Amino acid sequence: MPTPFASPEPAVGHQSVSLQAALYGALTGNPDLVALREGNPAAASAEAVEVARRFPTTLNPTLWIDYRPISLIPRETFGTGAGGGSSSKNGSFYHNGGNYLYLSLRQPVELGHQTTHRYHIAKAAYDSLQWTVLQAELTALVQTYRFFQTAAYNRERTRVAEELASFNDKLLESLQRRLEANQVTAADVALARVESRAARQLVKAARQTYVVALTDLRNQIGVPETAGTVEPLGEFTLPTYVPEVDEQLMIQTALQNRPDIHAARAFARGADASVRLAKADRIPTPVIGPEWEIDEVGVQYVGLVFISPLPIVNNGTPLVKQREAEHRRAHVALQQVQQRAVSQVRASVAKWNGARELVNDSAGLIDELAQEVSVLERLFQAGQSDLTKLMQARQRLIQLQNAQLDAVWQATQAQADLLLAIGTPTMIRGMLAQAQRDATPGPDSAVPPIFETAPPPPN
Repeated sequence: MPTPFASPEPAVGHQSVSLQAALYGALTGNPDLVALREGNPAAASAEAVEVARRFPTTLNPTLWIDYRPISLIPRETFGTGAGGGSSSKNGSFYHNGGNYLYLSLRQPVELGHQTTHRYHIAKAAYDSLQWTVLQAELTALVQTYRFFQTAAYNRERTRVAEELASFNDKLLESLQRRLEANQVTAADVALARVESRAARQLVKAARQTYVVALTDLRNQIGVPETAGTVEPLGEFTLPTYVPEVDEQLMIQTALQNRPDIHAARAFARGADASVRLAKADRIPTPVIGPEWEIDEVGVQYVGLVFISPLPIVNNGTPLVKQREAEHRRAHVALQQVQQRAVSQVRASVAKWNGARELVNDSAGLIDELAQEVSVLERLFQAGQSDLTKLMQARQRLIQLQNAQLDAVWQATQAQADLLLAIGTPTMIRGMLAQAQRDATPGPDSAVPPIFETAPPPPN
């Protein structure tokens, strides 16, 4: 069971932030995520899907009206007894005829269901964009988890360095008093002074590294008003139960849930719909409708109009071939994304199981060694041990503390790799819930929900 490292008093910033608050802050305030959610005018949108779902305006019915109120008909065009107007024998060459009226209602008809294909293309593009946003959110959350744990790790490294420096300072003061009483040699005091100065320099280096880690965390959260004050809050530890994960189960989970795989699948669906649309466009879209006409002499005509383009100059074959090539590339890209996911999961599982073993193996050693160092300190104060042995034992204790910190940090980074490789959105929710349970431990905090899986969110 890993030993928790308690949070010291803030030494660099002024405001502490929990893991849950950091994840929420990154999700809502990270500039990259905010810009990605807003999108751009050329990106797919729900409005574009709604537009594609309906017929385009070019398929609206067209009303044709041709009205000619004035008709100048040459004399005796229809014979002397024909109707259609009146004239005088001695009148002009032309005489007035009746009104001419032509009505036609024309409706374009898509025989290849092009509107359905356009809708599927727009829907696939919108789904792909949504999954891309979710992938960016997942990446941002995992990156925030990395930065938070790295900052907490460097905070504990700083604390350990300060404890060593404080011990060496107290030891130097004690040796100086004992030197005045001729109980130790000047060489012991000189050695203690060297150790004290070296420890103080290590504290400065640890603090600087901590400042760099805090800067990364603050930039990741992206909250300007707290950018200079945020510090990690809480213990630096893994959950009390650190399970070993099954590789095949994690691979299946990744293939079912990773947002980038869903985005690639949506892109492939869009490419398939583009092929069907290109083939459908090879079918001419005719214009049909009824028509009615009354001419100048009152003759009426009722019929049907049919207009169709002839696919002779361009029958659409080159576009179909282009779309089929794009469809093949989309499926190859999907296969590559899936293969990359499998490779990442296997590598992440191997790192996580190795880090788990290292954390579990180092559990409890610090407490045992700390008791031995305490015994050696009492022996030194009683004059039954020399300074070199005490300092060596103390150094070993500090090395073991740093080693356990390193093991826990490596486990958190392996955990982050596994979360990103699996890509399950429920894992992020589980991480938030675990952070809340860590703040208020209870009987349900034994098993981390980070490893729970669930079906992906609906499109």
